[in-house]
Parts: sequence; C-alpha cells; structure tokens
Amino acid sequence: MGLRERWHALWSSEPPAIEVARKLDVKTGYNVRELGGYAVGAGETAWHRMIRSGSIDMLSEKDQRRLHDYGVRAVLDLRGFSESRVAPDKLAAMDSVRFKGVPFYDFNISDPKLERPDDSGGCLTLGYLTMLANHEAVREIFAFVARCEPEDCLLFHCAAGMDRTGMCAMLLLGVVGASRERIVADYCYSFGSVEEVDAFIYDNRFAPSDELLLRRAAIEAVYDRLMLAYGSFEEYLGECGVTDAEIARVRAHLLRSCN
Repeated sequence: MGLRERWHALWSSEPPAIEVARKLDVKTGYNVRELGGYAVGAGETAWHRMIRSGSIDMLSEKDQRRLHDYGVRAVLDLRGFSESRVAPDKLAAMDSVRFKGVPFYDFNISDPKLERPDDSGGCLTLGYLTMLANHEAVREIFAFVARCEPEDCLLFHCAAGMDRTGMCAMLLLGVVGASRERIVADYCYSFGSVEEVDAFIYDNRFAPSDELLLRRAAIEAVYDRLMLAYGSFEEYLGECGVTDAEIARVRAHLLRSCN
C-alpha cells in the first residue's frame, strides 16, 4: 500500500473506493472532502492541496491537529461577516495558518429555517448566479488561492459546505479543466451517497431523492448559463479581474501531482 492509500485508509471511515476516500473523517467538522484525485486531461487533481468543507467553528482540538497534520496552512471562509462573528473559525487562530474571509453571499442558502418546500430550483439557481455576479469576491478568492505555497493545503468553506463552497469548487475545478459531469458530481456529493450520485450522474439512473434531482438541475443550469455568457471559466475569471498569472498559479497548485 502506497503513501496515498495509507493516508486515505486512516482518514476514511468508508471502504477505500477512490470517490469515497475523499471524505475526511473529521468528526467535529461537516462535509469535509478532498478535491484530489479527479481526472483532468492526462492527469488528475492533486491530493493534499484543496479541501472543501462546512463550518469549522466546532472543531475539537484533536481534529484541528489532524487537519494541520494533513497539511492545512490556509483557510478561506466564504461566509458572511455576521456568520463569522457568531461562529469564528478555529483554525484561523493558529499562527501557522493563513486566513482570509471573503463573503461570497450574505447567508446560508441551505439553512433549514429558510427552506422553501415549493422551490423547484429557481431560488437556488438565482442565489448561485448572484454569487457569481459578485466579481470582487471571486477576484479576492483567486488572489488568495494563488498565494498558496507549493506544499500548502487550502481549506475553503461556508456554513454547510454545499452552496457557497459548491460554487467555489465549481470555479476551481472548472479552471483546471474538469468536465461538466465531474463538476456536477462533486457538487452533488453533498446531497447523496457517492454510489447514488455516480449512478444518477454517470449512469443516468433515476434520482434517489427529490432534493438530488433539484440540486442537479440547479448546478447544471448555473454551469450552462456561465458557459453561455462567457464561453469558458478563463473568460469569466478575467472579467472578475483575476489575472492570467493567478490562474496559472492556481492550476499549478491544484494539478501539482500531474506529470
């Protein structure tokens, strides 16, 4: 068993299938997942470079150490300032961890108190497009990611690790060349098991839940709208003020393990 496999055997509470192994066993965290191991062209996204997550304000000292030992040296908080004040990040207090708060949206779209049972996906799509219209936030996000040191692992998160984090993951995966299906699947892993999502996305089986059906429709609508409006992730990021050099550094960081 190689080093990567040993890491994931330790961190995953599930069988060591490559998709399942992305789930990090952080018991006091929520929806903590790797972006490593996704096929991109002739290579793949690198492990220990970017982690997506829900809020980390309740992390135990043990889980803080585990994430630090895993390589986390930068934290990007996508929540609104009011959310961050009420529930401050635990890792941000570490001297060795760089921290940046970039409000991508002012509240948690998936807050159960704000759910609309009659929502057909329109409110989600509108919320996501509003995030993507926040060009200044996108510029700050990519500027921060571009400053990562070669061995840094960046953890980016919101409250639930679904919506604001999902949009950030879409942009990061999109700019390194991940396919539409891959981006949709990564987003949908927050709403169903790996097996359910893969069967639904890749094998075109029936949706196991109404929520997964709604979520897939929302992320696909946003992806398609972005491509229709800009043609590529690079063009969109350029419109946001992200420089070519910053895009290159983000790619180099997330694809560092490729030959």
